[in-house]
Amino acid sequence: MYCFLGLSVAGGKDKTYMIKSAIVLLTIAFISPFVQASECAKAEADAAEMTVDNLKTWASVYDNYVRYQQCDEGSIGERHSEAIIRLLVDHWNELPALEALAKQHPPFADWVLSHIDSTLNADDLEKAANTAQSQCPLSDAGLCQKIAAAALHAVAEN
Repeated sequence: MYCFLGLSVAGGKDKTYMIKSAIVLLTIAFISPFVQASECAKAEADAAEMTVDNLKTWASVYDNYVRYQQCDEGSIGERHSEAIIRLLVDHWNELPALEALAKQHPPFADWVLSHIDSTLNADDLEKAANTAQSQCPLSDAGLCQKIAAAALHAVAEN
């Protein structure tokens, strides 16, 4: 007879199962606080609000994403969307910088694409889609297809 965590268990497979189960439960208990999503503290939200209107390059967008992605809701999220569409529409020639960041940090690419959304002006969305379809550097073809698809989807939602 074996006593483990207050339970009496006969030896053998039951004992091994109980030990493995306890290890899994303890691991989850210790790790779960560290993997929970960060919440946006007021100071972070204030800082994000101050910086989001100054996102003029893909590097600055990436930096803002790293620092404040936990604050990417409501007006901050909408302003991220506006900064992203402005870069796509007004600074298309800087697409290689986005492509480089997207290759190094795929979650960032997904985040950027998620901000090509129906909160944006339909004319800007159509221009981004048309530009992605007609002026895409060969090396960025995959990203351009995703940009065009996201923009057309957002237009359809408007």
